[in-house]
Amino acid sequence: MIMKEEYTVPDQRDLVAFVHIPKTAGTTLNAILAHQYAADETHEVMMRGMSWIMPGPRLLPRPLVSFSKLRRLKAALERHAVRLVRGHFDMSLAKRLPADTRYFTFLRDPVERAVSHYWHYRRLTADPIHALAMRCTLAEWVSAAGLVEMDNGQTRRLAGAMDLPCGRVTAPILERAKANLAGKFAVVGLTERFEESLVLLQRQFGWPLCRAAALNVGDGRPQRADVGADALKVVADCNRFDAELYRFAAALFEQAASRIDMAGELARLRAAPSAPRPPRAAPADAVDAAMGHRPALGT
Repeated sequence: MIMKEEYTVPDQRDLVAFVHIPKTAGTTLNAILAHQYAADETHEVMMRGMSWIMPGPRLLPRPLVSFSKLRRLKAALERHAVRLVRGHFDMSLAKRLPADTRYFTFLRDPVERAVSHYWHYRRLTADPIHALAMRCTLAEWVSAAGLVEMDNGQTRRLAGAMDLPCGRVTAPILERAKANLAGKFAVVGLTERFEESLVLLQRQFGWPLCRAAALNVGDGRPQRADVGADALKVVADCNRFDAELYRFAAALFEQAASRIDMAGELARLRAAPSAPRPPRAAPADAVDAAMGHRPALGT
């Protein structure tokens, strides 16, 4: 008989960092985070990536996170008021955070994520790369548009390698991402197992139970079964390291879930109150645009 872990109240003094991989239900999770942490306890860091196309060679390459944002992060941490750092950043930011920071993230099946990403930009008519999305097929969007996020973006983010050109993710980078997940992340969640992942988060970080309605959902996008087999193969081939990382993350998730009475915890969660909807903010891709990604229009 497998004994389930007894629940103990975690230490809430440590800094928590949410590595928000785009299109993994992070917008919904951010609504829950807004219920758990006050605005003055939260610091957001946005990095180029979600709609970033690697620029050509330049004398002084732009950093993925601007120096002004790094200075603001440093000042916020020195005030000792920040309890949560969140945003679209990669693990290269870890060297800027305290050594005892507790990380969490969500991963998603890479094919589902790519389809969601593509249709997200086809809907965003005001975004600089909307026109590119409208000209591309799904296969072209992933394989030929130069989008760093569509080239094993989950592996890149968790290895701290968003600055690599497309096609440069390698097996050692995958192993670095795996080592980070296994050694630095208090919780590894899965988009497809969102409620169970939320249970793990609330137990790990001592949050009061609450639910949230799904936000930023890609209404109208085709289902996987409706996407052609050739396009699906291109997406899978371009994200083969993400597929391996997802399997590794799923194994970590299953290990954590097996240690608790998940059925009972889910029943408690589903009976909990819902978190209020947050005020509408500028989407992350609009922030990317403001930070100067270079859309490859005309390619």
